[in-house]
Amino acid sequence: MTEDDALRAVRDAWAETLAVDPADVPIDVGFFDVGGNSLLLVMLAERLGDDIGRPLPVVDLFQHPTVRAQADLLSDDQ
Repeated sequence: MTEDDALRAVRDAWAETLAVDPADVPIDVGFFDVGGNSLLLVMLAERLGDDIGRPLPVVDLFQHPTVRAQADLLSDDQ
């Protein structure tokens, strides 16, 4: 997964999870700062795990709280 693909995938997953338009998802603001909560973070981990084809630990998303950080995590992982 390229960096741009990862950024798009994470932004789309956030938008779906938070029920907002992808254009409204900031890439450098933390998940909890834009209205996320722990249950939504678990749902996001499941969605991103489905996208990459393996489980994604929720703790990884806690440690990488922004769209950009999570995209870097996914692109580094591939």
